[in-house]
Amino acid sequence: MFLSNKGASDRPRVTISMLNGLGFVDIGRALLLGVSMLVLAVSASCSNSYSEAEIGVEQLVDEYIESRNVYVRYRTYDAEKEARDAEYEWFQNEANDQERERYIFEQLIKGRMIGARESLPDDLQPGGALELAYNDSLDECALSAGYEGIRLYDSSLTHFETALVEYQLTEDEYFDLKHKCAKYAIEYPTLSESDRDRLLGLQRDFYLEIVRTFLEENPDAVVPLQ
Repeated sequence: MFLSNKGASDRPRVTISMLNGLGFVDIGRALLLGVSMLVLAVSASCSNSYSEAEIGVEQLVDEYIESRNVYVRYRTYDAEKEARDAEYEWFQNEANDQERERYIFEQLIKGRMIGARESLPDDLQPGGALELAYNDSLDECALSAGYEGIRLYDSSLTHFETALVEYQLTEDEYFDLKHKCAKYAIEYPTLSESDRDRLLGLQRDFYLEIVRTFLEENPDAVVPLQ
């Protein structure tokens, strides 16, 4: 995700501690991004006087929540990797200074949200109410498609290979089914409307608070939307 910024005068001040939790898949990329962050940073002091709407706080949180489940957006992990590589290629070779600053800021925010996962409320933890409802919805979708008992939430290679044989699926058919059911399950149809709203609201509020705390602690790192 990239949301462009306004003005080149308010460049973010970045510290080494902010690099923690960026979530890049290889060290080379993380180091290059870190160097870019330090090059783009300036020593002049500035204060964050932007509103949450100007910063795009809600968009950042919603985008992060959506991106957590790869199969909702992408058919395969390879497709997700291709999109990530294309984004990094854009950052490295095509983005201008203003676009780089906003992108870096978004990665800092994403890194802070990733680092906060261990502090999630119990209902949002692995094995919690929200994940169980998602898995139940995957089962419901698979059953309606004629594949009762297939565990689409099991990402192990062993289950994948077993499922292809047991359900007589090609790899393409399996990925099509998983992608289709992931898009169905992310709406949490097995939950009542009140439980769904409560859990999704709890999740959104949790990450909003994480972002707001980061902004309060690092006002000079803020790069607003255009």
